[in-house]
Amino acid sequence: MNARLHSPIVLAHGLFGFERIGLGRLTLASYFRGIPESLRADGNRVLATRVPPIAGVDLRARRLAEQIDAVFPGEPVHLIGHSMGGLDARLLAADPAWSGRILSLTTIGTPHLGSSLADFAKLRVGRIYQLLETLGIDHRGFLDVTRRSAREFHRHVAVPDRVHCVSIAGDPPADEVCWPLRLLHAAMLELEGPNDGLVSVESACAFGTPLPSWPLDHLRQMNWLTPGSSGPGVLELYRHVLEHLAELGFGAESEPIEMAQASA
Repeated sequence: MNARLHSPIVLAHGLFGFERIGLGRLTLASYFRGIPESLRADGNRVLATRVPPIAGVDLRARRLAEQIDAVFPGEPVHLIGHSMGGLDARLLAADPAWSGRILSLTTIGTPHLGSSLADFAKLRVGRIYQLLETLGIDHRGFLDVTRRSAREFHRHVAVPDRVHCVSIAGDPPADEVCWPLRLLHAAMLELEGPNDGLVSVESACAFGTPLPSWPLDHLRQMNWLTPGSSGPGVLELYRHVLEHLAELGFGAESEPIEMAQASA
């Protein structure tokens, strides 16, 4: 199956995210490690966006919109959001001003119902949040992924009309969770059941049509800390997302769905 789409692909990062860290043309680290390059190798146009890393969904969605318009003015796009990036993309897709511009939305490891870990962080580091507010630093992102806030968002931001929306959860075996997330994964199992170390399967699959879960923890969904033999597997899973969209008629060899609907 061809993994090349007719319209551009936009990648939206999560909390603490970034596009790349580097010196000049030298890239030291990237959020979606090797993923944009892999998708471009199939002939896709790909934009890896950068929004304020700890700001709230409202601001992040506005910055996401600005970057898409700057690079692909007036063009319809496919959104792929990881973690909180899925909430940013979801808010943008629900904006009436963007009606017809968003063809599909795929969320990966997104806390649509929030995460109990965000609730715990709010209780333990509330004073730090107060300090950030005093310093004028927008930290709303930490609060937007608490279970109370995320569920309120989930109730009020509906699945947008005529946008193909799917969700993917991470559900790795416990012995294959990368070392920074092992204790969190175990704690989340007690609190919310199957999870990727930060987001439960239930929360990640609460939006759109769930696709089969990936056997990857939250960090490996970005191709971080992947063993040598697992890296290509992560890239292949992203390729499967595009193949799924191509099967629906969004492929480069197919008539764009929005054009087909207009001529029907």
